[in-house]
Amino acid sequence: MNRPEALNALSKEMFRELEATLRDATRDRAVSSIVIRGQGRAFSAGLDVKEVSGFGSRREAREFVYDLVKPFWKRFLECEKPVLSMVEGPAYGAGAEIALASDIVAASTGSTFAFSGGRVGALCCISAALGQFTMTGRKVIEMNLTGTPVSAEEARSYGLVNYVEETIHLRERVDRILNEIRNVSPISNASFKRIHRSLVTTSTLDLAHRELFRTITSPDFEKGAAAFKQKTHPEYYQ
Repeated sequence: MNRPEALNALSKEMFRELEATLRDATRDRAVSSIVIRGQGRAFSAGLDVKEVSGFGSRREAREFVYDLVKPFWKRFLECEKPVLSMVEGPAYGAGAEIALASDIVAASTGSTFAFSGGRVGALCCISAALGQFTMTGRKVIEMNLTGTPVSAEEARSYGLVNYVEETIHLRERVDRILNEIRNVSPISNASFKRIHRSLVTTSTLDLAHRELFRTITSPDFEKGAAAFKQKTHPEYYQ
């Protein structure tokens, strides 16, 4: 992800490019694994709130969800090659969801994670669909209902992260994982991922995207996005 000036916030163009990159990597036989990382000081700040809040109509919001966001997640979740997230810095909102949906996550000690969509009146819909299959305990629920960030070490204890390393050793850890993956048959890995993916039903993902559309076209999102731009706290319960 290469929008360091915007902390790799996920814009329409970012969703489009990520989906295309995943498509090409999936089809390329020379690619055995996929590593996702963020350029600059963040993994990803999540949804590009400024762009999404600027949609002029419900139709534009619907096209964003169903023509960009949904195809991206479909491509991501149906990828049969191992997907690793290499996290340095904040992974918030949809950025944290990319880590959650990855097969293996390695993070630097200074990284933080938050399912923070609700703080701007949006939604981390994929974490609601996938969290129970990846994270331990009730933390995925708390993280969504409060939007509170957790450290990399906390994220590891909850099952969101596999490995936490000092920044200077993070690439070494990722390379080690990639080498270990090459000891396993790609067909075996693909079959494992097919079975694991089947735990999340199409109807659940459809509901997730309907609810995402509901939130980003709501008065709460207007209020949350305005507060975000002004760097203030929205008052949802007045």
